[in-house]
Amino acid sequence: MVDMIEYLFFNEAISLKFIEILKQKKIEWEKEIEFVQEAISIRVSEDIGDELWDELDDIYDELTIEDQLMLEASSDEEDVSTAGIYLQLADGKQTVAKIDPDVMNKMLEVITMEEFNRFIEVIVSSVEEPDDRPICKVLSS
Repeated sequence: MVDMIEYLFFNEAISLKFIEILKQKKIEWEKEIEFVQEAISIRVSEDIGDELWDELDDIYDELTIEDQLMLEASSDEEDVSTAGIYLQLADGKQTVAKIDPDVMNKMLEVITMEEFNRFIEVIVSSVEEPDDRPICKVLSS
């Protein structure tokens, strides 16, 4: 069984944009609707190569912003304001951490999405692989 990379979307139109890019690049994919989050899961084989994987991640980062804005717009219609951070776990699973959209918008005013993603990756990694050494010891290793 081949390991898969999972990309989550909450808006069908945005997921279709991603699927179209996969088709253009002749990348096989699987689509599934997740019942818990009502998200659209697009899975791609990890065997696509690092360069293509990086390119897809960049595209996904851009589409995630658009997906988030559409989710917030639909939530505004319901007088509900939500935002989420997609977290990629070491075992390949993804989850969404709900956060205040005002906080998210403030962060993205001062840092790039790439910087934000690196920040989140460090937090996820630290949670999955705790290191109880003093920070000065961690920084020197």
